[in-house]
Amino acid sequence: MTKTIVIIAVTGNQGSSVAEVFLQIPGWHVKGVTRNLTSLAALALAAKGVELVVGDTNHVETIKAAVQGASIVFGNTAFSDALANPASPDLVHLKEGQSVREMCYDLEFQQGKNIADAVATVRDLEMFIWSSLSDAKKWSGGKYPGVYHFDCKAHVIDYIEEKYPELAARMNVLMMGLFVTNWKWGEASVPWKKLPDGTMRLRVPGSGDVPIPFVVPKDAGNFVKALAFDLPLGTTLLAFGDRLTFLEYTKLLTKVTGIPTTFEKCSVEEHAALTPGSGQGMEMAEMYGYAQDFGYEAEADPSITYSSDVNPKIPRTSIEEYIRGEDWSSLGL
Repeated sequence: MTKTIVIIAVTGNQGSSVAEVFLQIPGWHVKGVTRNLTSLAALALAAKGVELVVGDTNHVETIKAAVQGASIVFGNTAFSDALANPASPDLVHLKEGQSVREMCYDLEFQQGKNIADAVATVRDLEMFIWSSLSDAKKWSGGKYPGVYHFDCKAHVIDYIEEKYPELAARMNVLMMGLFVTNWKWGEASVPWKKLPDGTMRLRVPGSGDVPIPFVVPKDAGNFVKALAFDLPLGTTLLAFGDRLTFLEYTKLLTKVTGIPTTFEKCSVEEHAALTPGSGQGMEMAEMYGYAQDFGYEAEADPSITYSSDVNPKIPRTSIEEYIRGEDWSSLGL
């Protein structure tokens, strides 16, 4: 008997990876939810066998219709581009006295709640896999109240546990590590700088002494497969290729590329000053500070399962493999 996985936001980094993996599993039909059926990414997935349906996480009824008949639903949301894009259409939602970061939180939190409301209506659902991040405000004791792109996802879990306990009992959580590809979004995300002597410098907030779980986004499907078939309900899986300190990461980059790279510590305020006024710099600065002070995944959280501890081993790309295969020319490497 064929089962169906419904993947919300199927054309994104995580969704497309999940689709690629489940297309290779016998007995599984892959249905992908997207706002635009004619995008190049959507058409490419359809050509591989994904059934595409229209759905918009801003409109709960469209998601409710899309997820019916699913055995597994994979849900994930993306933080609004309004922090980095002054022309973002999302800015129409900005309320008087509200920061752009707060607006982005509200939008994504509501999208997550809409997904939960929709998935809760699916009869005979076996599993809901939610892509989340740690609750920075909670686990930092309020020291970092502004890591909104983490907290909005974590607060969806709170919403589900409070409103839909039956759905919560059938839920697994994917916590993707820090995307090692984030440097492509510019210095507010990952502040690389080429120095006059030809060396490279990475400068981020925090001590640099705490291991960061780095992950290649295209591996998301392998981690979801493990959550679906190898791990019990109630698992929160921290997914990564390697856990490295920033110093270890820069040393590895030097080893692979031959270009000397160094790591320097800076303050949250110094990082935020890279993009004054937009909020993006402070959003990322607080994330780095939180990851160094409390752990990216919240080291005090007893619910975390580390992907490196799972058997059978989950296929993943090591960070050295990623560095060797990446085109670093835009950084001058």
